Amino acid sequence: MTQVFEVSGMHCGGCASRVERAATALAPGAKVTLDPPRLTLPEGANIDAAAINKTLAELGDYRVKGPVVDGG
Repeated sequence: MTQVFEVSGMHCGGCASRVERAATALAPGAKVTLDPPRLTLPEGANIDAAAINKTLAELGDYRVKGPVVDGG
């Protein structure tokens, strides 16, 4: 099952790229979208929001919340 997290602090494509690079280091195959601001981890990735936020804190003011239920 994939995990989807809401991401705050992203304002542009550069932000999304930085977050995606960091997330991919934790879980290869991670994808980030700017609209809506979401981080999707691939199936089998067993990483929680705290671990992601620890990594993102090194990049700037990015935070994830979730996982969330994606209605789409």
